[in-house]
Amino acid sequence: MKKLVAVMMAFLFVASAFSEDKIDHILVYKNERKMILLSKNQIIKEYNIALSIAHNNPLFEMGPKRLRGDQRTPEGEYKIVKKRVKTGYPKSLLINYPNEKDIEWGKANGYSKNELGDLILIHGFPYRPNSAVRNFVSKFGVEEDTLDSWLRDFFYPNFDWTNGCMAVTDEEMNEIFDLIEEGTPITIKRYENESRSHIPNHLEAYPISYY
Repeated sequence: MKKLVAVMMAFLFVASAFSEDKIDHILVYKNERKMILLSKNQIIKEYNIALSIAHNNPLFEMGPKRLRGDQRTPEGEYKIVKKRVKTGYPKSLLINYPNEKDIEWGKANGYSKNELGDLILIHGFPYRPNSAVRNFVSKFGVEEDTLDSWLRDFFYPNFDWTNGCMAVTDEEMNEIFDLIEEGTPITIKRYENESRSHIPNHLEAYPISYY
């Protein structure tokens, strides 16, 4: 009986510890390339992220996503609406962009919901390079048979490379995928320090690095 009580107490302790660390909010700072997982306002995990490949161009201006193909990451209050597996990436988390505010902006400016874009994700490395990345690295004369390993070993870890999504390493994505549940809110801001919002876009720091 004492042994059973001890086992139950240990189980309750572990369950309690787990519940305290349940991720209830994701916070993203785009300019700092940072994603933070929070539980009851306490930082549980922190990751470096990559954004759109367009950020490697010093003339590209960071801003909220407005239209399909603008290579920008949304800014505002969103939530994780689906955990996806075996699509273009082994694992990914779908964000509810466009949300109501984005759709309202579209209507006010003469754009349909479809024109605003969609499929904004948190993801790891792709099964194969997308066309934007292939076009970018082809400028350096990289042969096709070495492209994927070169991207994984050098380009993905050190540069922005998505189409507007937020990317981490595959190992980090496995961890994030297990920690995050559908419905988890995510706040995406341009700057960690809001007082920096006056800084011109062309003074953003890049490239990024995971390490």
